[in-house]
This record gives sequence, structure tokens and C-alpha cells, in this order.
Amino acid sequence: MPADQPSVADTVRSLVTQRLNLNGYSQDLRPDDNLWSLGMTSLTCLGLMLSIEDTFEIELPEEALKESTFRSINTISAAVESSRK
Repeated sequence: MPADQPSVADTVRSLVTQRLNLNGYSQDLRPDDNLWSLGMTSLTCLGLMLSIEDTFEIELPEEALKESTFRSINTISAAVESSRK
């Protein structure tokens, strides 16, 4: 990946910040923070999943479509990386 490209985790953080309206909190958002505790709902999770698939031009496999996949920036990033292989 070129140096000027954001990392998968940085891109996921940006998408999470947008979907959960965490604009003032994004700098404090840690990679392992539980997004469900920060206000994630099934509807925001669906929007986040679609944004992730569009942004990374992937389709997450059915087995990745569960609450634990969308628990944190780290778990989402791992699912993206796995789907890109």
C-alpha cells in the first residue's frame, strides 16, 4: 500500500465516525472500543456494513455478518483484510 493511502483501520475509523456521529469523539476512539456501547444499532450497523463494502469494493461473507464482527475498529478491519485476500 502506498504511503499516502490511509490504512484499513484509518478508513474504518472514518466510516465509523460518520455512521455513529462521533465527530467530536473520533480522536479518542480506540481500536478496541465497543461500538455497540457507543450507540451502534442494527440499522447503523447495516449502513456501516454497506459503506465498508462500497469503500473497499468487497463483499463480506455471510459468516462475517454478525454482531461480533462489528464490535470494534479492530474486528471490522480484520474482516475487511480477510475479505480482500
